[in-house]
Amino acid sequence: MKDDLQKFHEQNMANDPQYAAARHLFELGEALTLLREEAHLTRGELGKRLRVKARDIAMVEEETPRAPAGLLEAALSMLVQISSNTPRQPQVVAQSIRTIRHFRPTLAPV
Repeated sequence: MKDDLQKFHEQNMANDPQYAAARHLFELGEALTLLREEAHLTRGELGKRLRVKARDIAMVEEETPRAPAGLLEAALSMLVQISSNTPRQPQVVAQSIRTIRHFRPTLAPV
């Protein structure tokens, strides 16, 4: 049985395109956090590699719809290069990059 929150998300994703876009971007931010943690990097370390501040990485992870699309894409690409141990990961990442590019107009400009 689905809980009320799950029903709420499903209903809003079906009826509100902006909500659906924001929800997908939120999930990408969560995925980015997991990849960063899997690579054993702090936000600061990832930021140094991307030449941005740790707070920029925090925005990408926590406030993804407000984050620059280019930074989201660069962080995801870098983390994939770092943790490319599993053969299925490139397919997942390719889909994630397509999702980022699809929702790019809703993101903040680079």
